[in-house]
Amino acid sequence: MNTNIQDLKITSDQLLLDAIKVIEGNRIQIVFVVDQNDVLVGLLTNGDVRRFLLNGGQTSGLVEQCMNRDFRCLSPDADRESLLKLFDLGFNAVPLVDAEGRLIDYATPDLLPTTKEGPILVRSRAPVRIGFSGGGTDLTYYFVENKGVVLNTSIALYAHATLIPSNGPEISIYSHDIDRVEHYQSLRELLDHPDKGLISSVVSVIRPTYGFELYVHSDFPVGSGLGGSSAVAVSVVAAFNEMRHDSWSAYDMAELAFHAERLCFGIAGGWQDHYASAFGGFNLIELDGVRNLVNPIRLEPQTCNELEECLILCHTGISHNSGAIHKQQQASVNNSAGKEYLSGLGDLCGRMHKHLLRQELDDFGRCLHEAWMLKKQLSKSISGTSLDETYTSAIAAGALGGKILGAGGGGFFLFYVPTRQRAAVSRLLQDKGCRIYPFRLDREGVTSWKRKLI
Repeated sequence: MNTNIQDLKITSDQLLLDAIKVIEGNRIQIVFVVDQNDVLVGLLTNGDVRRFLLNGGQTSGLVEQCMNRDFRCLSPDADRESLLKLFDLGFNAVPLVDAEGRLIDYATPDLLPTTKEGPILVRSRAPVRIGFSGGGTDLTYYFVENKGVVLNTSIALYAHATLIPSNGPEISIYSHDIDRVEHYQSLRELLDHPDKGLISSVVSVIRPTYGFELYVHSDFPVGSGLGGSSAVAVSVVAAFNEMRHDSWSAYDMAELAFHAERLCFGIAGGWQDHYASAFGGFNLIELDGVRNLVNPIRLEPQTCNELEECLILCHTGISHNSGAIHKQQQASVNNSAGKEYLSGLGDLCGRMHKHLLRQELDDFGRCLHEAWMLKKQLSKSISGTSLDETYTSAIAAGALGGKILGAGGGGFFLFYVPTRQRAAVSRLLQDKGCRIYPFRLDREGVTSWKRKLI
């Protein structure tokens, strides 16, 4: 343990004998010489004393006669690197002085000044997904009796969350995508509020024991069909998870987000979105009344790269309400024809999975067309005149297959297009008013990290 700095100070007009007593009484064998204002003016080590005495000096002399005026010092907030460099050069103690030169403390190789833990912020991001087949079989009312299977992948468009914990109980939530701000004096006030948004619904499920500011924004438009609200929920869960000592698993985070969005906030929908955001990458998700399983698919890098080149993602310019569409579809699922359609989607997932593993990508693209045709039979709300016209035109221009992502009714189209036809299909889609979204596949899933609050 370092000796208290006050016990190592001496003034230049004191006797050398007084300095020797201080030097001999501490393990670093050094005293710091200061003036009447506590400004550091010199150092004195046992080596300095020996040299002074060998040259004829007397212990009755003054400290200023033998002190070392050529010394190195640093500020109290000096970084570790600067200190380590001096210690590596042979310094056994480094004085720490303020801007006026006053001695504040000192550092030694075995005990650097403690860096106090300051305020932090937490960031997280969760990817959205593109579903290839099986959407609809991930709805609880279907898979608890019939089993469901979904094939999807996450893409590098993200919901971002920034969490700034505070010492007080106040809670502030800023949702930039919908221009919504919520302020609460305490968690209790948030829990009792009758008009909670999606993010405050997530907070009500997690119930943190501290106040905070929370900022959320996304890379994609609202009502996209990419599972955006689920990605938002997962990103918020992940930000709070970063603060925990016993971290939640990817399953835990997905299921907490499902709880908040589907049950507390009341948006109807399936389970695949939350799992895709939490796990990331390509997944074959199996769902039943006992246990849901996310099976990661390991693809060759060239397969992923080629898919990125052949897939076109475009926004139709039409927003949709996925919850309302899911409720309409439920009536269709309850009849035998609807169950047959969804069963067909499940079988198609298995075929598409095999095509991916065997790098049969053109066949995979043609299966997208089958998935779209099957899904359209569930409900008239999935497509419409303008969407059908856009789809038909894209196929005529050279796309092998495609589908509306999510529940349907608007949002994003996904098309599989061979290289020679890509430019023509892209121009046609833009002429139809669609906006092309360049994208990359995501392989990480939700991520989170801390940093110092500046």
